[in-house]
Amino acid sequence: MGDNVRPGDVIMIGGNPHTVTNVRRVAGGRRLLEFADGNLYVLGAALPVHITRTRARLVAGRDGLLRVVLH
Repeated sequence: MGDNVRPGDVIMIGGNPHTVTNVRRVAGGRRLLEFADGNLYVLGAALPVHITRTRARLVAGRDGLLRVVLH
């Protein structure tokens, strides 16, 4: 469900995978998701989503951008 999304998760939106870098709660129990590509998405807490969890971590590059490292 939408309330189980956490940073590092990969979720499908519109058939495209997006890596979550930040999750914040907003009004109505929804979640504001920030993705590695800079896009934002508001997700309902009770909305079923397909979440892929990998052994991933976020690493800041020299340019200041976050990158996901899989291991």
